[in-house]
Amino acid sequence: MDPTAFDNLKTVLEGAVYDADLQGRIAVIDRRDLADLARLSREYAISFQQAGAPEPPVICTARLAIDFAELVNERLHYGRAGCRLAVSFALPVRRLSACALIEGTLRTIWGEERVVRQMLRWEFPHEHGPYHNEATVEFGRLIYEENAADLPEMVPYMISSLEQLQPFAGE
Repeated sequence: MDPTAFDNLKTVLEGAVYDADLQGRIAVIDRRDLADLARLSREYAISFQQAGAPEPPVICTARLAIDFAELVNERLHYGRAGCRLAVSFALPVRRLSACALIEGTLRTIWGEERVVRQMLRWEFPHEHGPYHNEATVEFGRLIYEENAADLPEMVPYMISSLEQLQPFAGE
C-alpha cells in the first residue's frame, strides 16, 4: 500500500527539521508520531529549540495532523487528503503585557493573515505568574501533498521566531 499524503508530508517536515539540527542551528528535543485509534486520526509533532539557547529556552513544536474523514477521502479515492499544520512556541512569561509583543512578533514573521492564538497557564495559587505561554500560528487551511515543498521553506521562519521570541522568555 502506498504511503498516505500525511506520511509523505511528515517525512518532508521531519527531514527539513533534522537538516537544521545537523547544521547546528537547532536541537531537536522531542518528536511524536501518534495514531489515535478512538478518533481514527494521526498526528506528528516535532519539537526543537535554538542550539545553545539561554535558559529558559523557547521551544518550537511543528504539528501535522489528519483526521478520519481526510484519511478515508484519500484511501477511497474520492479526492485528495489534506492535513492541518500548526506551529507553536512555548515560553515562560512573567508579565501579561509580553503577550501583545509576542503576537506582534509572530505576525511580523508569519504574516498578518495568520491566526495567532496564545494560551496561558499558571500553577495555582500563583495567578500572578510566572505563566507558561503557548503561542500557536495557525494557517486556516489544509495543506496537501503538492504543498510539500513549502514545508522546508517554513523551517527558517520557525528558527527566526525562536530567535526573536527568546528575549521574551522569562519576562
